[in-house]
Amino acid sequence: MPCDFAALQAFLDGELNEKDAGAVRRHLAACPACRRELSRLKLLWLELEQPQDVDLPPELPFLRQQVVARAGTARKKAERAAGPGLWEAQRLAWQPVLAAASYVPGSRQLGRLARTTGRGLPKLVRGGLAVAGALSRKGRGKK
Repeated sequence: MPCDFAALQAFLDGELNEKDAGAVRRHLAACPACRRELSRLKLLWLELEQPQDVDLPPELPFLRQQVVARAGTARKKAERAAGPGLWEAQRLAWQPVLAAASYVPGSRQLGRLARTTGRGLPKLVRGGLAVAGALSRKGRGKK
């Protein structure tokens, strides 16, 4: 049998059948390199079986706080780089329409119309009319 370190690991784990385990034992009797490897594997298993208590560094809460702060800053930068959000984009998209509506003749009356019709108009139309009237008043210097 040639040297096979995977077979040594399987032998140590008890995964080999009797025939293969006997072949590994005969090989170990004749091969000092494989005996050294088997000893190294046994020592490794003994080390892994022993639990070790790890002392946490006292600066760990401070380091955690720094990481959280940097992550928040990075997220804000990424959001700014991505551009405006949905609601900001909607506001920006409607600005030209509302500005144009303020120059329509009789647009001052739109706000009054929105207030007088009340519940008869859907909320969105009422809101749009109220905004157009407010823009009209603002454009003419009235509040």
